Amino acid sequence: MGKAITYKRTRRAENDVTRYGASSMQGCRDEMEATWAPHVHLLDYAPTLFFGVYDGHGGAEVASYCSRKFHEELKKDPSYVLNLPGALKNVYSSIDEKLQESDEWRRDLAYSPHIRNLIRWLWTDVCGANWLPKAPYLPPLQEGSTACVAVIRGNRIYVANVGDSRCVLSRNGQAIDLSMDHKPNYRHERKRIEKAGGQVRMDDIPKKVMADMKLGIHRIEGILHISRSIGDFQFKQDPTLSRQDQMVTCCPDICDVPITNDTQFFVIASAGVWDVMTSRQVVNFVHQCLQSEEKDPGTICEKLLDSCLREGSKENLTIILVQFKATAHGGAEANVAHGGAEANGAHGGAEANVAHGGADRETATDDIESKGSGSHSPKPLEIEAQESGSKKESAPRMLQLGLAKARGMLGVPTV
Repeated sequence: MGKAITYKRTRRAENDVTRYGASSMQGCRDEMEATWAPHVHLLDYAPTLFFGVYDGHGGAEVASYCSRKFHEELKKDPSYVLNLPGALKNVYSSIDEKLQESDEWRRDLAYSPHIRNLIRWLWTDVCGANWLPKAPYLPPLQEGSTACVAVIRGNRIYVANVGDSRCVLSRNGQAIDLSMDHKPNYRHERKRIEKAGGQVRMDDIPKKVMADMKLGIHRIEGILHISRSIGDFQFKQDPTLSRQDQMVTCCPDICDVPITNDTQFFVIASAGVWDVMTSRQVVNFVHQCLQSEEKDPGTICEKLLDSCLREGSKENLTIILVQFKATAHGGAEANVAHGGAEANGAHGGAEANVAHGGADRETATDDIESKGSGSHSPKPLEIEAQESGSKKESAPRMLQLGLAKARGMLGVPTV
C-alpha cells in the first residue's frame, strides 16, 4: 500500500420521494474493488428504487458484475412483483450460479450484447471452432464480493445483505442497523463453517490493539475474512451440501422496515467505512452536515470518506446516502402493495422483519457481535417468504390500485 488515492467518483440525483448521493474512493489499496449501483427509476411492474454497494476482494470483476447485473436480474425474477424478499433471495443464488457455471459472465462484463453475439458467430460459424476441445472452466476461486442492497417500494425499505458491507437507518436521530455483518467468528456463522468441515483462525498479526487486548481478523481456513459472499468458490465445493450450507454461503439476510414520519435517511457503505466508524458515528456525521449549511448528499458522502481516511481506514471506501423527502413518509396513501406482503404483514414503530438466509439462524449473538455498530438493530423474526402463487385471487386488483397511488407519489405518468 502506497500513498492514498483520494480521487472520488460521485453521483447525486433526486425524485419526488428521495434525494441521494453516492461516492467511492480507492484510498490506500493498490486496486479499486468496491463499487455502487444506485437506480432511482427501477419502475418495471411496480415503482421501485434500488441502491446497492458491492465490495470486492481478490479482484474487482465479481463486484463489477454484481453492480451491472443484480438490479437487472431482480426485475426479471418471477417473484419481483408480489414477493420482493423472495426475489432478492433468488437473485443472490442465480448470480452465484452464473459465476460458477461458465465464463459467460466475464463476456457479459467485457462486451455489449451485440459484440458478444458477433464474437460467438465468428468463433463458431466462421472459424468452425465447435470441434476444438474446450479447457475446463474454473470459477473465481479466491475472488468474490459482498452485496448489500436496499430496495424502496411503497412505504417500506427492504435490505438484503451478504458480507460485511452494512446498511444503517436514521430514525428520529437514532441509528438502526438494517443489516448484519457476516464474520466467521460469529456463533451462527462459525457453526455452519465447522459443520461444512472448515476452520476459523485468527491472524497472528493483530489488526489493532484496544485496551491492552489484541484484536486480529478471524478468517475461514486462515484466508477469507467474511462468511457470506458472492463468488469465493474455493469454499463452496462440497457437492453433498446445499448452497446455503457451504462454508461460505451466498444466502442473504433480508430485513424490511416501514418508512415512517421520523424516517430521515439511510446509509449503505463498504467495510472500509465501518472499520473506523460505528453506525452511530456515521449517522451523527450525516446529521451534523445536514444541520450545517451542507445539504448536498453527494458532498456529504465525499466528506465522510475523507473523514474515514483521516481515521486510518486502509480499505476501499464506498458509500450511498439516501434521504427521504416529506412525501415519502408513512400514511394511508403511501401504503401500496409491496412484495411479500403476506409473509411480512403490517408492522408499526421501529420493529423490522428479518428473513434469514440460513435455516438454523440464531437470534442470539455473541459478545463480539453486539459491540461493533453502536446502534439499535431490528428484532430478528424467522419468517418464510411465500411465493407469488400462494396469493389470493384478488391480489392483482389490489396491486393495480396500489401501483396507481405509488405512481402518483413518484410522479410517474399513468399508462
